[in-house]
Amino acid sequence: MNTFKRALLFIFIYLVISIIITFAVYIFMTEPQAEGYGIGTLLSFLLSLLWILGARKGMQSNTLVLLSITVGGFMLRLILLGVFMAGGVYMFKMDLPTFAIAFLVGTIYSLILEVWFFTTLSTPDNTKL
Repeated sequence: MNTFKRALLFIFIYLVISIIITFAVYIFMTEPQAEGYGIGTLLSFLLSLLWILGARKGMQSNTLVLLSITVGGFMLRLILLGVFMAGGVYMFKMDLPTFAIAFLVGTIYSLILEVWFFTTLSTPDNTKL
């Protein structure tokens, strides 16, 4: 299995775990908290998926293009976080702290995955770090 397929697999594993946590929050807590967690998870998943599709294009060129996709994606995440935090509270009646927790956990997971992806592409296969 190549690096791209592994990265996709890790993103979908995180999505399944987050959906299970969203249902647990819905059962044991309030509905706005579940909506906040679910929307935070969904937004984080979509941004991770967009990054992995952009990284697929960047794999053909060089590692600097891939690094610029990673840095640009982080700025896009911060902008979308502000938009959803401002509008999502009023449109979806979601709970802001649970949205922030889900988005933060998803962003940290995605950044760890991106760094792993970047390092596996930038080092030769025959050397072990």
